[in-house]
Amino acid sequence: MSGDERFRPTAVFTQPQARRSRRGGAESSPVGEAAKALGLPVHEVQAVSRGEALDALSALRPDVIVVVAFGQILKQAVLDLPKHGCLNFHPSMLPKYRGAAPVQRAVLEGVVESGLTVMRLVKKLDAGPVLMQQSWRMDQTKTAGELLSEAGEIGANMMLDVLARIEQITPTPQDESQVSYAPPLEKADGELHFDREARQVVNRIRAVQPWPRGETWVGIPDRGEIRVIVHRAEVVSDDGPGSPGEILAIDKRGIVVGCGAGSISLSEVQLEGKPHKPARDVANGLRLKPGMRFCE
Repeated sequence: MSGDERFRPTAVFTQPQARRSRRGGAESSPVGEAAKALGLPVHEVQAVSRGEALDALSALRPDVIVVVAFGQILKQAVLDLPKHGCLNFHPSMLPKYRGAAPVQRAVLEGVVESGLTVMRLVKKLDAGPVLMQQSWRMDQTKTAGELLSEAGEIGANMMLDVLARIEQITPTPQDESQVSYAPPLEKADGELHFDREARQVVNRIRAVQPWPRGETWVGIPDRGEIRVIVHRAEVVSDDGPGSPGEILAIDKRGIVVGCGAGSISLSEVQLEGKPHKPARDVANGLRLKPGMRFCE
C-alpha cells in the first residue's frame, strides 16, 4: 500500500531545525527533509499544542493525525482535534514495554518473540486502545538500531492498513495488569561486564547500538588501559566455566573473550577517535595476545 495517494499527508509537523552534526549549521529533522523532498507543507515547531502551531494544525481540520517518535507530549487540545484521533506506532506488543526504549530494553532482556502495535493516543503514556497488533521476531544477529529500522518499515504498512479500515476497526483496551515499562537508555547502559553470561553480554552490545554503544577497557603492558567501543559480537559458547574478560584467542572470528559463563567473539570494534574496524585488525594494531584482559 506504500505510495497510496489516499493517505497523502496534508501537512507535516516536526521538531525545529537544530545542529545535527559537529561541523554543520542548523538542519531540519530527517522527517522534515523527507517531507520537503515530497513537496509536503512542513511546520517546524517548538510545541504543537499551543500558539501558532496549534492554530495551524486546527486550520487543517484533520480527520486523523499520525504521530511517530515526535518527541513532544500532546495536550488534550490536539488529541481531541481529529475525527479519528491521533494514531501512534509503537514497536512492542503493548502493554509490554511502554516508554521510550521498547526495542532496546527488550533486547537487553533477551526477548526474541515480540510484537508491533498501532494504537490511539491518550494522555497516559502508551496506554491508548489498540487498533492493530502483529507478532514480530527480533533477529538475534541484529542490533537495536537495525531492529528499529525493520520495525519502522513494517509499522508504516500497518499504519496504512489501519487508515484504510479506520471506520471498521473496534479499538481494544490494553490490559493494565500486564503493563511493563521501557525507560530511556543511559550512558552507563553501555558499560560491558564480562562476568555475566555470554548471551547477556552480546545482548547488551546489540541493545546499545547506535547509542550509547558498548564500551570496555583493555589492559596493555606499558600502555595502561585503552578504551574499546564494541559494535558487534556473537556468542562462541553459551556455557562452561568462564574466565571473565580474558582474551582466549584472536582469530578470524575476532577477539574471543571469556565471560562469567561461556565466551563471545568481538567482531567489530573501534578505538576512540578512530573508525570502527574488524576486531582482528584492531587486535593486531594493539598487539593484543591471549591472556590479556578486558577490565571489569
